[in-house]
Amino acid sequence: MKKAILIIITFLLIVNYSCEQKIDVEKEKEAIIALIEEETASYYASDFERWSATYIQDSTNIGMNALKSGFSFNSGWESVSSNAKSYIVGEKEAWKEVKTPIRIKVYEESAWIVFDTEPFNNNGESEGKQLVACFLEKDDGSWKIVYRNVIGAYSYYQADNFLINSINYAKSLGKSVEDFGGFTGDQYKTSWNKEAGYDGFVNGALNNWRSVVPEGELNILEQDDSHVVFSANNMLTGLKSSGPQFNVTYDDYLTFYRVAYEKIADYLGAIYTQETTQDGVVVTITKK
Repeated sequence: MKKAILIIITFLLIVNYSCEQKIDVEKEKEAIIALIEEETASYYASDFERWSATYIQDSTNIGMNALKSGFSFNSGWESVSSNAKSYIVGEKEAWKEVKTPIRIKVYEESAWIVFDTEPFNNNGESEGKQLVACFLEKDDGSWKIVYRNVIGAYSYYQADNFLINSINYAKSLGKSVEDFGGFTGDQYKTSWNKEAGYDGFVNGALNNWRSVVPEGELNILEQDDSHVVFSANNMLTGLKSSGPQFNVTYDDYLTFYRVAYEKIADYLGAIYTQETTQDGVVVTITKK
């Protein structure tokens, strides 16, 4: 009996090993990258039918886009394709778009890929990065996209431009940056859950600061039950290096954040301090 069980186990291991050997991972990765490039090429060619051929065309297809100013969600091929057709059809400039794969995972009949993509205009200037995640399935032996999610990293800087112009407007009315920061903090503090207190403020502040440095770093330097210290680097580097925009300096921008967060912290039972560094800021939050 033991011998028979051993034979069965050995057989199953051989079958499993054989199935694993059927997948040429590197070859499949090349095919996946080729599909992603074809999806983009068909877009610039304004060829809707060619673009559609890169997708699974059934009710399971999902398309999502997220910007700092909002998001879109389309479920099912009819919704995904009808929404996309309006911007695919029509003449476009022949921009160059560079894709950098971050991670690809391949299974027998499915796979996923995460990559960033950066379009450049005819002058060689970057139009801003996007982060893209796609889930793929095999359809008659070929990879097709069944889920696509795009995060517009550039939109975070666009949102900052709205903030910068708002600071400019306040200054044009004779208000200081501290006045505007304090006003904003007072307006927004009551939208935070006061019952969450210090812990809620720490979690919210960390999440908010991560969105301010989408291509930078946020590092926790110290943390215990009563205080946290973190650094946020590489924020709005254009404003820092190029000088004032809309009559707003890099220091004005950081001052706004400091004063607004001081107001919110006080409301939630915390003390917020912010120190400007060469690369960004160091923030200390202490429980009252």
